[in-house]
Amino acid sequence: MADWDDVFDETYLRFYGPFLDDERTRVEAEGAIGLADVEPGAEVLDCPCGFARHTAVLAELGYQMTGVDRSAVQLEEARRRLGSADWPRLVRADYRELPFDVASFDAVLNLFTSLGYLDRNGDVTVLGELRRVLRPGGKLVVETMHRDRLARIYTPRAWDPLPDGSTFVQERIFDQVAGTVATTYRILDGDAPVERRFVHRAYTAGEWDTMLAEAGFSERRFLGGWHGEPLTPDTRLIAVASA
Repeated sequence: MADWDDVFDETYLRFYGPFLDDERTRVEAEGAIGLADVEPGAEVLDCPCGFARHTAVLAELGYQMTGVDRSAVQLEEARRRLGSADWPRLVRADYRELPFDVASFDAVLNLFTSLGYLDRNGDVTVLGELRRVLRPGGKLVVETMHRDRLARIYTPRAWDPLPDGSTFVQERIFDQVAGTVATTYRILDGDAPVERRFVHRAYTAGEWDTMLAEAGFSERRFLGGWHGEPLTPDTRLIAVASA
């Protein structure tokens, strides 16, 4: 099992759940589907979907959503939140080998820094899979941290109080040559601390452009916001790539 499997478990939900509120989620979901340029009724893949926060919003708006995630914990939380609704469809799978036919979807979303946990070849493999399941002319929308922003905002340690009274502590080591951050995080609540470790790589926009081209995407553009704002070191990176 990969190290990052341990990261996306109950502790992830405990930390991120309170901060990923409905308003933020709706802005992200509507922004992403707008850039994907598809209408309600389109078949859209959210991969990985986590606990399906974007997937659920877009299903409510009439898109035929499929959410894929490797984490059983994330999908269990997604099903708890969604109840018995027919859509979205949730599938447990590894995004390096998706269980769908060629050209199954009108658009694909990859949001909230969901690549960079593998090596470069692994990330290109994932992008190739996302390209494979896209219909001709369909768009992939990626929203992620990028290296220029990471260098701008990097801090070696952060302490965040959680709503349940515990404290979330992150310790980070930034390798500026490799563009990786090795993170150790702990949740302190008076009991034995919960600890997780992982390494994430933040690519530059140029690296993203090269990787998307290698994966078979013909047209690629890079933005700093959902409404076409320019990419800068102060924004996150949004890539829109056409199959």
